[in-house]
Amino acid sequence: MVSQRGFLVLAAAAVAALATFPVAAASPVAPQAASRADVNGDGVADLVLSTGARVTYSGDTSLVPHDLGGSVQVVPGGAGALPGAPSALVNQNTPGIGLGMEANDKFGAALATGDFNGDGLADVAIGNPGESVGNLAGAGTVSILYGQRTAPYLRTLPGALGTINQDTADVPGGMEAGDLFGGSLATGDFNGDGFADLGVGSPGEAIETKARAGAVWIFYGSGAGLTTRGVIAFNQDDPNLAGAAEAGDLMGWALAAGDVTGDRRDDLAVVSAGEVINGTTGATGSVHLLHGSASGLSSAASSYVSVGNAATEGKWRGAVIGRFHGGANADLVIQAERRRGGPAGSGALAAVRGSASGLTTTVQVIDQDTASIPDNAEANDFFGGTVAAGDLDGDSIDDLAVGTLKEDNRTGSVTLLRGGANGLLTAPGTEVRENTPPINANPAVGEGFGYGLRILDITGDGKAELVASAPWEGGTPQTGALFVLNTGLSGNALAVTASRQVTRSDIGMPSGYGPGTPFAGGSHVLNDNQDSPK
Repeated sequence: MVSQRGFLVLAAAAVAALATFPVAAASPVAPQAASRADVNGDGVADLVLSTGARVTYSGDTSLVPHDLGGSVQVVPGGAGALPGAPSALVNQNTPGIGLGMEANDKFGAALATGDFNGDGLADVAIGNPGESVGNLAGAGTVSILYGQRTAPYLRTLPGALGTINQDTADVPGGMEAGDLFGGSLATGDFNGDGFADLGVGSPGEAIETKARAGAVWIFYGSGAGLTTRGVIAFNQDDPNLAGAAEAGDLMGWALAAGDVTGDRRDDLAVVSAGEVINGTTGATGSVHLLHGSASGLSSAASSYVSVGNAATEGKWRGAVIGRFHGGANADLVIQAERRRGGPAGSGALAAVRGSASGLTTTVQVIDQDTASIPDNAEANDFFGGTVAAGDLDGDSIDDLAVGTLKEDNRTGSVTLLRGGANGLLTAPGTEVRENTPPINANPAVGEGFGYGLRILDITGDGKAELVASAPWEGGTPQTGALFVLNTGLSGNALAVTASRQVTRSDIGMPSGYGPGTPFAGGSHVLNDNQDSPK
């Protein structure tokens, strides 16, 4: 727990510290550091994702010796077959990582990549909100590893932050049980200096006596990597932010970064999943957008949207930012439990239009009962349980891949939404299943196709691929598989044009599991990063 006064004093100190940095003018290339995904520096983006250990049960005997409490795999991209180089496994026995393996850890529950030290290689942040520190269960930690050209591709960096918690020197607040620090992560270049910065959510943070009000921390990158210089924390008792901190707000439940205001500096969307809005019943959730500037993120420049602006019910959960209309201003997409009046757990998306002044209250709700979307909304389908943004058709406008995690008794499916002048309803949606040509696999109940999603050019050909994980492919998370899908257009709609399946054996590493979820750079929200997905 931390007092509001403590936050404000430290925030003011952080602003003063940032004022001593050389102020960078915004440039078209500034956000590249945040989106960089080439961990080994070979010029091709790499995949960073949690193994199937994240979705198994606690008594699974395969967790020992490599995967107890969670593990993360680095799968290098390449022009030929995936992986393009030997894969690597990161766990809490990796040098410099964490506090050792424990059954209740959630190592890899949140992942983010970005170039924190400006060396041209992607670095990785790994959230472990379940980490117990001393006798403080679920206090949470974040581990930072820096890219290198040789296996295992990740290392600690002298003088830079390694494992972070709320008792790390100069970090605002104080560590307590149940804080869930590291429950969400996002990278963005918030001050336009060319170094990626890191947002860390702590949805369980108590603000004074307000349990689970939640908060978010910002760490800034530099030539020395991430440090505590200028670190700042935000919560809803900040007088410049809409609303007020209340018990159960869960601020920081999910984070997303991107340039909504169009100033070539990234902004940070902070989801408060439990926020109650006066006059709205049956729905909770809000998003504060902290706007980027030459001095970084500040509550004085922010915008706001809530369930009061959207025809959804249940809790707002995950979020992703992309240029779904094209142009300079990115939009925000939030996953909701359902549209207003929809079946329980069916899932819906709330697409919020961005502008030069930040988030607007123009909200478009999309679910499987929307006219141009395939299939039908059904109870517990979890449409939007995973989402990933990127350009799937080469028109320089972002598209959205949407996982329906429990479609057909957890067989799973993915819906492709093409961006354009009318946003994500510019063209009819396309449903993709394992038996969709040219995938031509054999879908089975419980395999979870689309449980994890990432849109990224992992072949180096200049065109992004869609990567979908099926953690239970073959009937168990000890197998699992990735599907690498090439996409194009069929008429005006997106379509899969080629496919290849990548098995646990293909990936090749000592983990007892195949590929799981989440991916760094995607949003996985069925488990809310805090609860068991089963």
